[in-house]
This record gives sequence, C-alpha cells and structure tokens, in this order.
Amino acid sequence: METLLITGTALWCFKHEVITRSKKRDAGFYISAAKPFHQHLTDIALTDRAIELSGNEYYSIPLELISQLYIGFDECYTRALIWNFGLGGQPLRIITSNGQVMYFFIDYNLLGTANKIWFEQIRERIA
Repeated sequence: METLLITGTALWCFKHEVITRSKKRDAGFYISAAKPFHQHLTDIALTDRAIELSGNEYYSIPLELISQLYIGFDECYTRALIWNFGLGGQPLRIITSNGQVMYFFIDYNLLGTANKIWFEQIRERIA
C-alpha cells in the first residue's frame, strides 16, 4: 500500500507544450498578475512511489523514473512566462529517464509556490 506524503494543487505543462504555445500571449505573463504559463491544473500528491496528478485527467510519475529534479528557468521555460520576470516563483522541472520534461508550479499564489518543499520531499525519496 502506498503512503500519501504531501498534497497540493499544480499548474503544470510538458516541455512540448511550452515550445508549441502561442507566443502572442507571452507579454501578458509579465505585465499582469496572470498565472504562469501552464496547460494543466490538477491536484497533485506525492506518495512513497510516485507523483500522482489527478483532476480532469490522470498522470503518474513513478519516482524511480525521475532522472533530474531542478528549480529554476531554462532555455525553454524562461522568466518571460511568469509575471514580473520570475519574481512570482520559479518552475519545478522534472525530467524522467524516458526524456519526458515537465514544469510545475505547486500551490501557486502571487506570493510564491510550494516548489521548494516539494523539491526537498521528492529529492529525499529519489536520492
């Protein structure tokens, strides 16, 4: 039986969704208090075996498949995709061993995110 460790709400997207986004909307991310770029809004739960995303859709990321965990911007998900050029938080990036790249803003609000807490909790389990 899996043990539930932490829960929250996630704004998230895949790397290919960032790459193929309509760039016409980008200016709105940093001149207003709009939520950061995302394509999905789901509940998120960390168990001792996986990260579970649920809501209108379901997605599971087994912890043993996580090859990289990082908080920050990169060449794909840039500061321009969040209000005030990143002062509203930085994405939690998860890369799996099969090459899937996902960006998360967990429990996002205008004051920040819970990404650091999630980063630490996930890192403890994959180390």
